[in-house]
Amino acid sequence: MQAYNWYLSLHVIFMVTWFAGLFYLPRLFVYHAMTADVPGRERFKIMERKLFYGIMTPGALLTIAFGVVMLMDRSFYLAEPWMHFKLTLIAVLIAYHVWCGKIVRDFRDERNRRDHTWYRWFNEAPVPILVGVVVLVINRSIPDALIAIGVVLSIFVVTALVARMRARRT
Repeated sequence: MQAYNWYLSLHVIFMVTWFAGLFYLPRLFVYHAMTADVPGRERFKIMERKLFYGIMTPGALLTIAFGVVMLMDRSFYLAEPWMHFKLTLIAVLIAYHVWCGKIVRDFRDERNRRDHTWYRWFNEAPVPILVGVVVLVINRSIPDALIAIGVVLSIFVVTALVARMRARRT
């Protein structure tokens, strides 16, 4: 039991590290896409590279590694439907992480074709995944997780509609 608690603690610590990067890197993309001067763009390239390779990717790998260790210790969770859904959400999160890496390379090679508004929405993608995973782990209920994800997505839709209405007024 003691070892499992250590694995769980490390899993959560590295998950927080990974998510910090997942939330901050796309915010850097927003600012990078808005930057016109060469020194500014070069500064963002360095920041993005260091965040992705120095913090996010090690955080992701260690989160996954400790998650696998915990699943080996508690393999009975693999029979639970909530765990299948959690692992599906993690797979989506890994795909998002890989996509972030592609964007880092696109900016590095001056191939970015998206504007800051697109990156503002891209930045929000991990939020419903985080909410879903946390609710699944705590409640072990797929319906609860779907409701929580739905609430988050509804907040995004309402926010977008309000922003659109405000933009039309000005």
